[in-house]
Amino acid sequence: MSDESIFLQAWNEIIEDSEVAQECYLSLYENVSYYGGPEEGGWWGYLQILQKYCKCSSYAQAEMLMEKLRDHCKELTEAAKKADGNDCLRHMHRAYQRGEDVNDDGYDGPSTYYMIIESMPGQHQNTTRSHYE
Repeated sequence: MSDESIFLQAWNEIIEDSEVAQECYLSLYENVSYYGGPEEGGWWGYLQILQKYCKCSSYAQAEMLMEKLRDHCKELTEAAKKADGNDCLRHMHRAYQRGEDVNDDGYDGPSTYYMIIESMPGQHQNTTRSHYE
């Protein structure tokens, strides 16, 4: 029996809930909607932009951290909705004062936030706008 297998056997006997190191990243993304154009009744696209990430030593650690930060994602999304609503009100008020119609063509909508566990930070990032052909 090799020294390594003796060590691993002792490790497993002493530390029952040990786990294999599996480096991964907990990433926070912003999902940014954008108005693509008026073709076929209008269409929207989405960009997924990496905002922050944290290196984790195991998938279980990343899951635990994700659970702890879930409310933070909800708060970020709610803050984005509120800021977007306030921005819409400002535009409507300005248009009303000028006697203009409010044109919502090109309205992008608020961002949303989500977390994902990935093997490399930014693995699911999409920063390229689609276009109509």
